[in-house]
Amino acid sequence: MSRLHAPDDEDKPFIARWNVLARILLVEPSVKAVARSAMDFGDFDDGSSCHPSNERMERESGLSERTIRSGWQVLRGLGMAERVGYGSPHRRLADEYQLIIPSHWRNLPIYGPHVRKFHCLYCQKLVTPQGNSTVRVEGGQEMVSFHVQRMVFCPTPRAKRGRDAVDCLTEWNASQRACGEPTFGNLGDDVWKLFRQARADEW
Repeated sequence: MSRLHAPDDEDKPFIARWNVLARILLVEPSVKAVARSAMDFGDFDDGSSCHPSNERMERESGLSERTIRSGWQVLRGLGMAERVGYGSPHRRLADEYQLIIPSHWRNLPIYGPHVRKFHCLYCQKLVTPQGNSTVRVEGGQEMVSFHVQRMVFCPTPRAKRGRDAVDCLTEWNASQRACGEPTFGNLGDDVWKLFRQARADEW
C-alpha cells in the first residue's frame, strides 16, 4: 500500500496537503465534506481568502446549512480554520477564513500514512475506526473532543435473543480491573497512547 505524503510536506502545494489532512482525519463525513468544499473557495497556494457563504456551500455540497455551520466549528476547534473576517448578512458578505495545516496535526485523531484499519485493543481484529467529534465552547473558545473508544474497539454487537451483548470495551475494562490497572474511562490523556497502539501506523 502506498504511503501518503505528510500534510506538512512543504514540497507539496497547500491544496494537496490540505486534502490529505481532510482525507485522514477521523471525523464525521459531513466535516470532511465541509473541509473539502472549503478548499474550493480558498487560495490553492496558501489557503487564504476563503469566504464562501454557507448558502453557496449548501447548494454546492448538498449539506444543510446547520451541518455546514457545525463543520466550520469543528475545523476552527481543531485549528484548521481561522476566521479572519466577519461577514455581514445584510450586505451579502460571508465570513473570511484562513485555512491552516496546524503544527499539531500529528496529535489529531488521524489515520496513519498507509490509511490502514486499526486493531481492536481487546480482540485484535481489524476494525474501521469510527470518526466522531463533539464541540463545546469554553471561555469563547471552541474545543473539540472525541470518543476515542469508538476508534479503538470493535463496535458494540447487537444483543442476541436470550443473551446480553458483550462488547470488547467492556471485556477490556474487566481485564484491566482484574490486573489492578485503570479502566478506559480513567486513563485521561493516556487514551491517545492506546489510539496510536491501535493504529500501529506512524507518520
